[in-house]
Amino acid sequence: SMAAASRDRRRRGRAPGAASAAAAVEDDGEEHHLNPFLSDAAPTSSRVQFRNVASRARWVEEAGAAEVLDSKGKLWLTTGVTRGGKLYYNVEEIGFLAERGALIFLDDEGGTIGMEEIYGKIAGGKYGCSWDAFQAYKHLKLLGYIIGRYAVPWTMKNNPTCETTDSLERMPDTDQSFNRADGVHNGITKLLKEMHIDGLHPSFEVYLPNSKFRKSSPGAPCFLLSMLRDKPPSRDELETIESKCDGIPLKFCQVDNGRVSFLSFDKVRLPSLP
Repeated sequence: SMAAASRDRRRRGRAPGAASAAAAVEDDGEEHHLNPFLSDAAPTSSRVQFRNVASRARWVEEAGAAEVLDSKGKLWLTTGVTRGGKLYYNVEEIGFLAERGALIFLDDEGGTIGMEEIYGKIAGGKYGCSWDAFQAYKHLKLLGYIIGRYAVPWTMKNNPTCETTDSLERMPDTDQSFNRADGVHNGITKLLKEMHIDGLHPSFEVYLPNSKFRKSSPGAPCFLLSMLRDKPPSRDELETIESKCDGIPLKFCQVDNGRVSFLSFDKVRLPSLP
């Protein structure tokens, strides 16, 4: 009957349930990364498929990020940074997960923060991510890429150049973005200053989909992503910023009225005309 067929379609469209036990925050877990955002389910069911596996995170203004209180499923394997044994989500990660019902976002008093306020935090640009950068992040994340902030370690484990403290002080040059590793500058401020050319600098490190990705040893990114403002960079600007990328390919993103475009520049030698 039509009713039976409808029920059958609903069953097929539902994503399989995931274990609801809280996942440990050890960054070197062996679980494979499976991107749950690439299912065949209709977009309207994206919130439904996470209703039983939603994690909870509490906003920490001093860090400009959210401390994850309980992490369910395996999203933590490729999302968030670990500091002092705790997992934190940046604003772009909060927006992406909350849109899909995979995160319950809480304030200091335990009240739920809605999407309007989350979008306000992103659009305000005070926490290390602009609205356009969020659109680029979301686009790549839905394609299965693994994305971290440029020059921000996923974890302090196996990172001997960073000392560990309990502080969550903010970096002065990046407002309250989580670009400070446990309160240690780690040269990131200086690096961003050197690479900042007329508003042009890498925003994200982008890794190919990888079922064996580990935060403690992520390897080199597939490419770095820089957001374009109003115009393409000049040749001098391009060569300067590329010289700071240690051979990692640099790509650019332009967001125009919600349309996300990616581009890169290649050197072409024109033949000499007679």
